[in-house]
Amino acid sequence: MRFLVLPFLISLLAIVLFANESKVCQKCHPIIFEEYYQSSHRNASVYNNPIHAAMWDAHPKDEKGYASCAKCHSPSDEKSLKQGILTRNETQVQEPISCVYCHNIKEVQEGEGSNTNILSDKHREFYTAEKGKKGNVSFKTEKSWFGLVKEPKSSPFHKINYDNENFYSGNVCMGCHSHVNNEHSFDITMLDAVISEKDENSCVTCHMPQVVGSKVSINETKTHAFHGIAGIYHMNDKMGEYIDFKVTKKAQSFDVLITNKSNHALFGQALRAGSLKATILRDGKIITLEPFVFERVLAKDGKEVMPWSANSLLKDTLIYAKKEVPFSTVLKAGDKLTLTLGVQRITEEGAKKLGLEANKEFTKFRVLKSEKFDF
Repeated sequence: MRFLVLPFLISLLAIVLFANESKVCQKCHPIIFEEYYQSSHRNASVYNNPIHAAMWDAHPKDEKGYASCAKCHSPSDEKSLKQGILTRNETQVQEPISCVYCHNIKEVQEGEGSNTNILSDKHREFYTAEKGKKGNVSFKTEKSWFGLVKEPKSSPFHKINYDNENFYSGNVCMGCHSHVNNEHSFDITMLDAVISEKDENSCVTCHMPQVVGSKVSINETKTHAFHGIAGIYHMNDKMGEYIDFKVTKKAQSFDVLITNKSNHALFGQALRAGSLKATILRDGKIITLEPFVFERVLAKDGKEVMPWSANSLLKDTLIYAKKEVPFSTVLKAGDKLTLTLGVQRITEEGAKKLGLEANKEFTKFRVLKSEKFDF
């Protein structure tokens, strides 16, 4: 695509003067920005995520303030990150996890309590991944017409580093999406994520799949990585590609083997639950079976507690690599079995604890995979 350089630079300068970092990115990446703006990354702070806000309100405050939460929920706000001081500001509302922040992650430092993102100290050089483009790429143009019209071959506004392996393996996500231990050294998220070169799937391939639309306006492409973050907030049915069902019929019952092809456990976050629902169509009537619930219930002294107080488990029925679910119902010839796996952002009980029961959107059942079997 060809463009006039001077008007473009003037319009970009106007945005730089009056907008936040991510808004600047919008000029060249409009489709990606719109996806980002609706994503769980942009909606990660106390001021735009009601569940996180309710958790923070209930959390006992200490001398560290908000710093430990800000590390992953609003790392772009330096005041909350470095001083633990939480205030409503443009960064918290508009870009708690900004485009620049994620594309500046040089490496991930492993830690016992949690991992830490190490950022690059290079100005206006951002990391990304694209097959066949490893190595630093600087701005280049083809011949111009009287010096006015140019065809860009990369970015005229920043350097692009295609050489960071963390962006290819998905390890770039492990600064925040690996584990988080509370003060009792107890993991309150249990993603049990493992990054391996042998994996066919990574955080990026699953949660940022290629979708139709150009990734940049100055050099059009057919597709781009989805920046809305596929999962329980967007494209939840896309996640079914990484889940397999296998039904084994028995004399007096049947079993469902769930194979999880992702590289992390499913439904491990506090107060979250997944469910496997099963219905049988028999002789024109629908038989609804008792659903199987996948959850990790945190405890202390044998009683369920909030995440910051937990030091043990009351229950762990999560889906790790594989999970076999028994149903005590006989399958008959002619039966049509429908299996549906889904998730709630937060359980009904969790919503009550946090005072969020009025908003049914939080407890809504979101389908990840549905499949039919004939007998």
